[in-house]
Amino acid sequence: MSLVNVVGPLIDCVEMHHNGAQQDRDSARLWDEWRTHVSPFFDLAERDETDLSQPVAMKTFHLGALLVGNVVAPAQDLVREARKSARQGVDHLLIQFYTKGRSRIETRQERLATGGGAVIYDLSQPVTVRSDQAVDAVNILLPRVLLSSEPLRVEALHGQVADFRADAAGQIAFTTIQGIMSCADRLTPQHLPALTAAAARLCSGFLSGAQAQGEEVEWRARLEIRHFIRSHLHNPDLGVELLQRRFGLSRAALYREFAGEGGVQTFIRERRLAAALRLLTRPSARGGRPRVSSVAYATGFIEDKSFSRAFKTKFGFLPSEVRAGEMPAMAGDDKAGRLLAWLRDLTGEPAPEARLAG
Repeated sequence: MSLVNVVGPLIDCVEMHHNGAQQDRDSARLWDEWRTHVSPFFDLAERDETDLSQPVAMKTFHLGALLVGNVVAPAQDLVREARKSARQGVDHLLIQFYTKGRSRIETRQERLATGGGAVIYDLSQPVTVRSDQAVDAVNILLPRVLLSSEPLRVEALHGQVADFRADAAGQIAFTTIQGIMSCADRLTPQHLPALTAAAARLCSGFLSGAQAQGEEVEWRARLEIRHFIRSHLHNPDLGVELLQRRFGLSRAALYREFAGEGGVQTFIRERRLAAALRLLTRPSARGGRPRVSSVAYATGFIEDKSFSRAFKTKFGFLPSEVRAGEMPAMAGDDKAGRLLAWLRDLTGEPAPEARLAG
């Protein structure tokens, strides 16, 4: 077994690699480790075809503005539910370039992905992926803001499978990502801005050719509402009434929209607490942890006591117990925790510290 957590001198990398289980008890342990490692992106379920005697691997590089990597996965079912997307508060784009294997992608429609197909995921939307064969793929995960200003309807592309080998831009994007990974041990921080911009532009060009039609208005409205919430967490008046006025929706329509996420107020509170945790773990301009009261006000809480009570209920510890520069230990595998932290940090938006009091 090889479970590697690599922090290189220049480019951060998280890797899990296993040559295959030899016994049933090894298979059970390997499946649990694999499921935990992938959990920031998908929840997993075994299939009759799942064969853990074969190699299993996933390698992810953090390039500052985006993530690239590759995966060798067994036959399995992957699920990303609306609740996971809501908890994470991300709407990034994931493209998986299949080089081997077969999967059925289930959104509102069903599509088949095989070698040469690129699966496009909008991580703000639910999806089920049923792989009855082992899959090898190259991955890139981009914050939406990195995509070019072309009128891409990312939400309508969700679940699409595009033939990247038959598309010049897709083939170039695929080989560029492969090239970045093969040279990762020689990259410096000075290389990253140009490389990430090039990869994002190539992906934009590829996606433009794969642009889907239909269901655009509904998903765009949903994303706009969530973006508005994330951008106004500092406003203590953020709630059902404000959303009704801003988007012209009835109270019943808003309740239906957030029914799968515990309701409007629960969604807002979860986003506020997640933002508060990020602020508390980032050193202030003067060094050290920001004041708890400043973080509370910056995330829309009107008093320290209610903030501390809600924070402890959510995370199991008080905000005063958080130390700047330290993300509190997460349950489960540390590599999965780091991947989840990376996923959440790719906001593509101005740092929320700007709203903190000095």
